[in-house]
Amino acid sequence: MKKEIIAVVLFWLTIVGISFWWNLTDEKKESERLAFETARAFFHQIVITRSWNASHGGIYVPVNKNSSPNPYLEDPLRDLVTNEGITLTKINPAYMTRQIAEIASLENGVTFHITSLNPIRPENKPEEWERTWLQSFEKGAREHGMFVSDGSKSFYRYMAPLHVNESCLKCHAKQGYRKGDIRGGISVTIPYLSEEKNIALIAGYGIIAVVGIVFTLVGGTLLERKRSLLLQTNASLKKGIEEREQLISELKEANSKIKTLSGIVPICMYCKEIRDDKGYWNKLEKFISEHSTAEFSHGVCPKCMAEKHPEISRDNT
Repeated sequence: MKKEIIAVVLFWLTIVGISFWWNLTDEKKESERLAFETARAFFHQIVITRSWNASHGGIYVPVNKNSSPNPYLEDPLRDLVTNEGITLTKINPAYMTRQIAEIASLENGVTFHITSLNPIRPENKPEEWERTWLQSFEKGAREHGMFVSDGSKSFYRYMAPLHVNESCLKCHAKQGYRKGDIRGGISVTIPYLSEEKNIALIAGYGIIAVVGIVFTLVGGTLLERKRSLLLQTNASLKKGIEEREQLISELKEANSKIKTLSGIVPICMYCKEIRDDKGYWNKLEKFISEHSTAEFSHGVCPKCMAEKHPEISRDNT
């Protein structure tokens, strides 16, 4: 029975394992799709915002600790002073992207990085993975996305190229770019809580597996006890039947060897012959011999000796 229980447990774990793997795979695919679409939405939102900025030739904001003049923007109209004496500085698309990235990072942990293989601003130098994807864009790739982990946290990285348009040439024409060229890209990094989802999935399937094993073990134990009790009962019944058959056999054997006299036996009151079941009269000793195991030896009692052999009787006296 133990082998059967082990087989059932292994079968149950196999079913649970296959189901867990199937659902985990679907969960990963769905998570990747959702992360990809989310990162792409962030990217396009940034691109739209940059296009709005570029369509206005940049926007002016008051100079403060959060918006100091951009040292990499070569524009004679970069800084202006209003009639009221307020100093304004121009925020171009790249500078605006950096500021939005700083706010997003503080608000929800999402980071943006505008980068290029030929950056004007040193901080825009690409990381190794960004460099690889930027090179792939120049070979025709449209976008990339993947999950990464730094050992303690998981992230989803997305990146798509930025193409040169008319508004870009004002700052980047001197770098040799032409309209339609890929001059860089924007990477989007989203913190991802896949571990929490996986932990919930693992915990759920772990509970299902344990419950199934417990039910199997408890049920198997109860069945084993009932089976053992049934085997004991069958063995007891078999032994009783064997003993009874042996007793019957012994009784039959004894009955075949033992003959008994019972009931009323008709006997002649004069000659002492006995009538059998067939109506014949038999000598007493013959009837008893046929109906019992008794054997006879013949002798003469003193009375009959005196009557039948008086001469012998006198000699003995």
